[in-house]
Amino acid sequence: MIYLDHAATTAMSPTALAVYQKVAQNFFANSESLHQAGTAAGQLLQEARGQVGQLLGVDSEGLIFTSGGTAANHLGIDSLAHGTKKKRIVVSPLEHASVYQILTYLATNENYQIQYLPVNAHGHVDVAILRQALTPDTGLVVIQATNPITGLSQPIPELAAVAQTAGVPLFVDAVQAVGKQPIDLHAVAGFSASAHKFNGPKGCGLLYLAPTVLASGPFHPVYQQNGFLPGTLDTPAILSMVTALTESCQQQATSLRQLQYLKHYVLAHLPLGLTAVAPQSEFPGICGLLLPHRPGQEVATVLGQQGICVSTVSACSLKDPRPDPALTALGYSAETADRYLRVSFGPENTTTELDQLLAALRPFSC
Repeated sequence: MIYLDHAATTAMSPTALAVYQKVAQNFFANSESLHQAGTAAGQLLQEARGQVGQLLGVDSEGLIFTSGGTAANHLGIDSLAHGTKKKRIVVSPLEHASVYQILTYLATNENYQIQYLPVNAHGHVDVAILRQALTPDTGLVVIQATNPITGLSQPIPELAAVAQTAGVPLFVDAVQAVGKQPIDLHAVAGFSASAHKFNGPKGCGLLYLAPTVLASGPFHPVYQQNGFLPGTLDTPAILSMVTALTESCQQQATSLRQLQYLKHYVLAHLPLGLTAVAPQSEFPGICGLLLPHRPGQEVATVLGQQGICVSTVSACSLKDPRPDPALTALGYSAETADRYLRVSFGPENTTTELDQLLAALRPFSC
């Protein structure tokens, strides 16, 4: 098998897997229990929060462990939206489906007004455009760090500065960025991350809500995780996630160089007829391609039958018949977006594997 769908999910690292098994065997007690076993599990989780805070440069008191990126996006956006009486939310057009799901719910059921920002010719949310979009009625800004379809990354520190100056919290879906590329999140009001994107376990993620920002969670009354999320914490998964995040951050520079090399290799040897989408995107682990005639899902299926794993849009959106909003925002028609194919690399991929991919794509290049 040739796995080129790392934007969808990654395999657990051997170290993260070993930590999961060790913690599951030795720290299985409920971390809220008052006995010695529970206290030991609780201490591990407290240390894990501190480690994540150091790795990501944020206050560990604001960290909430979730079941993944979607849960973190829903809870984070809902909590920040209800932290103010203002009902106007500004959002980029490049977001993950989970972001639009919670925004649609707020608009439909609670009369929130959603304003979509444009992107410039480079696929970025312009700082000046964001500044103009913020009004006294704006209660929240939502902007994704790195788009999972194209690899385009937004200038989060600059956008956060604009939001801070206006006194508006900024929430960042950082699922495709955390652990994979350098990102400064210290000035945002909240962000999401998901362990399985950086070689950790599935079903485990992070939400950060800055302790200095007003937020109101949807669950009442709740006494766990600062009052934002009820439930018994999955100690083995959380410790495994922190292990994977630590490894990913330590290896990040080397991994990025390898991803850049792999992407350049594909672009340099791309069969005539295939067109690169956002070839200069900031995150090199994603390489978007447009097929000249065949639907992307059809070609992805054929490649899958040959043991080559690629994708089209986000796995969370495959059953949505609408064109991907990121491709639409970049000016592609629904017909063109239907011919999109996403190749996403991992640092373990080789040029030999890419040669096999390129050979398999040639029949679809004309």
